[in-house]
Amino acid sequence: MFTSSEPLESPSTIPEANFQHLNIAATSSPPLPSTKSSKPSKPFPFFRLPPELRSAILSLLLCPTPHSTVDLSSDNHLTSTPRLNYFLVSKRFGHEAYHIYYSTHTFRIFQTDGRFLGKRTRPLLARLPRHYLTVLRSLEIRLGLGWTDPPKPWVVNDRLGLQYCDAVTTLKVFVDVDPSGASFDGFRLDREFYTDFCGRLLARVLERLPALRVVEFDAYPSVYRDGALMTRLLVETARRGKKVAWGREREWGYNLAEKIEMTAVGPRWDAGDALKKNGSSC
Repeated sequence: MFTSSEPLESPSTIPEANFQHLNIAATSSPPLPSTKSSKPSKPFPFFRLPPELRSAILSLLLCPTPHSTVDLSSDNHLTSTPRLNYFLVSKRFGHEAYHIYYSTHTFRIFQTDGRFLGKRTRPLLARLPRHYLTVLRSLEIRLGLGWTDPPKPWVVNDRLGLQYCDAVTTLKVFVDVDPSGASFDGFRLDREFYTDFCGRLLARVLERLPALRVVEFDAYPSVYRDGALMTRLLVETARRGKKVAWGREREWGYNLAEKIEMTAVGPRWDAGDALKKNGSSC
């Protein structure tokens, strides 16, 4: 054990200079403001602002990334819920906020999160009140999931509420994979199985959207524009008189869609002949 012959100093014998720097630091700090004398701040008169400025502020608050896609996802409590809480500020604030939120985002019709693919799981649109559905402007379908066994909730019916989406003018269709290619031989059930499923699904969606004008297609690089799946989707779109647009992922041109549209208008159309005349393109 360490011992020392010199006695320890008592607190009274410690030089005062040892604490001098602490005293300086304490005396040099600014005094805290008194809460008793401060007046309560008045709320900002938000509703005195012009409607255009209020809309711009709400857009920055609720839609930091405009036209992003909202899906039925397990991450919604981190991405969507914090913004939806602004609806609870007041009745008037919530009324203006939901118009901005639901009209700016793109909503996915059929969920793709594996946690929400159960048979009895309702899609996102089926969970929304009707007054939210009436302000939607853009919807999305993402195809490629379940190409051997399509998800059970992917069903178009009255409960989905598409008939109430009378402000939707744009439908985005993104294709993840086309299983009709030769590389899927031996893995798929049938070459035309998923193509027929997606074609019927798109046709039923198009028939139920009353104000739809544009169908925007996009895909991953492995999906060919003249493949069986894309050809079927383009034909279904052309037969219902909808305009075709292209997304930014592939930046496809318009020639193929225009050719299919012209062929589909006649008494007899043949998508295969139209593709051969126009030339294949990826």
